[in-house]
Amino acid sequence: MRKAVQLFCASVFCAASVGALAAVPGVQFSAQAQQSTPDKKSRHAKIYVGDNRVRLDYRQDGKTMVEIYDIENQRALLLVPEYTIYIEQEIPPEGLRNPLLPPGDGDANPCNLAPQAECQRLGEDTLYGKQVVLWEMTIRRDDQVLRSLHWIDEQRQMLLRQLWEDGTSSEMRPLGNALLDGRDTERWQLTISRDDVESIQSTQWYDPELEIVIREELPGGYFRELTDIQLAEQPAKLFRIPDSYRKMEFDSAEALQLQKSGGE
Repeated sequence: MRKAVQLFCASVFCAASVGALAAVPGVQFSAQAQQSTPDKKSRHAKIYVGDNRVRLDYRQDGKTMVEIYDIENQRALLLVPEYTIYIEQEIPPEGLRNPLLPPGDGDANPCNLAPQAECQRLGEDTLYGKQVVLWEMTIRRDDQVLRSLHWIDEQRQMLLRQLWEDGTSSEMRPLGNALLDGRDTERWQLTISRDDVESIQSTQWYDPELEIVIREELPGGYFRELTDIQLAEQPAKLFRIPDSYRKMEFDSAEALQLQKSGGE
C-alpha cells in the first residue's frame, strides 16, 4: 500500500493527464498512455478524458490502481479497488495545467504560470511565420532581480521562445507535419541551451485537434505517448468515487495495518 501512495504522489503518468486536461474544451476521448525509460522499463495505462476530468487505470505490483484528476474541484484521487478505499489530495491550480500552453481564456500572459512575477507586454513579432507576443517577466527575490523574455504564439498561446539574462534559452522549432497513429500532427523540436553545458533537445508531436502533445521523445531514451485515441463522450461515472469506497488518510493507522498484512 505504501508503494501505491508513493506512486500517487509522483505518478509517471501525471504528465499525460496534465496535458489531457488542457485539451480543447468539449473534446473528450480515451487512449492508451505509455512511458518508457532508458532502462527499458515501460509503464502503461488506460486514460479517459472527460469534462475537466481525467482517469488513469493501470496495474502496479499486481494490483489495479485508478487515478482521477478533477480540475474543476482541484483535487486528485487514488482508488484501490482491491481494498475498496480511496485517497484524496488537493492540487493547486497550477498543478493541473499543461506547461506547454499558457492558461487563461485567450490571455497569453506568462505571469499566469508565475503569480509572484511581474509581466510587461513589449509588443508583437513574427517567429517561424507565426504572430507572437513578446513579454518581459521580472521576478524579485531578496536583493536579486531576474528578468526574462518570452515569445508566445498569439493564436495558440504556445510558448515558442524564452531567454534569460544569464544566457539560458529555450526554443520550440517546427519540423513539419507528420501522421502519427492515424492522426495529423505537427513535429516540434524543443532546445534548451546554456553557455556552460551542452544543449538538450527533445521532439514533440502536437495534435492540433486536441491541442496537446501526444508524443514526446526526450534525451537518454525517455519517451511518452498517447495511442489508440478514440474521440467520444466519456461516461460521468468513470470520474466518481463508488459509494462502497471508504476514504483513507495518507498517515492513517489503517494504511500501516494494510502494509503489515501484505499490501504493498
